[in-house]
Amino acid sequence: MLRPGTESAATADNNSNNTNTPINTNTTTQNTINNYINNNPYLSKVIVTIQSLQPHQQFAVLFYILTVLISFIYSCLFTPPSNYFTNKRNLVNVLFVKMGWFWVTVVYMTYLYFIQSKKQSYERGLARYGLITMYWYILTQWLFGPSFIDRVFVATGGSCTDLLAENNIIGAYGYGACKRAGGNWGGGHDVSGHCVLLILSSLFLWEEVVAWGFYSIPTIQRIKANNTNRYGWWSVLAVYGLLLLWWWMLTITSAYFHGYFELLSGCFFGILGWAVVYIGILPQFPQIGLPPVQL
Repeated sequence: MLRPGTESAATADNNSNNTNTPINTNTTTQNTINNYINNNPYLSKVIVTIQSLQPHQQFAVLFYILTVLISFIYSCLFTPPSNYFTNKRNLVNVLFVKMGWFWVTVVYMTYLYFIQSKKQSYERGLARYGLITMYWYILTQWLFGPSFIDRVFVATGGSCTDLLAENNIIGAYGYGACKRAGGNWGGGHDVSGHCVLLILSSLFLWEEVVAWGFYSIPTIQRIKANNTNRYGWWSVLAVYGLLLLWWWMLTITSAYFHGYFELLSGCFFGILGWAVVYIGILPQFPQIGLPPVQL
């Protein structure tokens, strides 16, 4: 038993010790986050995947996400002035974006022919192009009828309505069919097809063409100085030019067209296609392989 007066002194000492012992809130927070991640295997896998990306992949994905985000925030905070590119009938949109995969095919095939002309490299490049094209086609053009994007639109309440009769047009289950029938395609979640096209094709070209230049400027200079392969240099410039045009049209799309969730889903599916092919599929098939990061 404590002597009278000792209990209060001991209590005071304990309080003093507790006061003088700092609580590391950073460590506590970090432990909480780690426990949450460890208890969510899907989230853990996503984080591991992100950490495993190569520098050129991290840069490209972050670049296009920020492009969409900053452009959208700008349009919310300010009133962007109308310009030539905000008209859907501008020549760049009609001749290039509306025919986007055609131009991606042209510049990439030209690059393959002049730069990756060795038979094995050429065939592997064609295989990678085929995989990424298949994803784009299913998402935006055809999935046993309407495209994946059109099916999402209908599943979320969208339909094709007759503007005069105000009733659904039977059989028009896709955007193209609805427009040909003279109807109005509305009411559902409209995944931004422009975002899907521009981001997916940009990441594809980035992986195939830009990656080796990202790590080695002298390689670009060597190709430029190669007098026996002038067309090779022009094919590289064509890819870079298309990437610049695609980036500009992505900023226009994000600032002037679509809502936040439509842009977000378009951005997600654009990145998803690249991730499925270049992170999920290709590492499992060494006979196709990833594109070289050195030429």
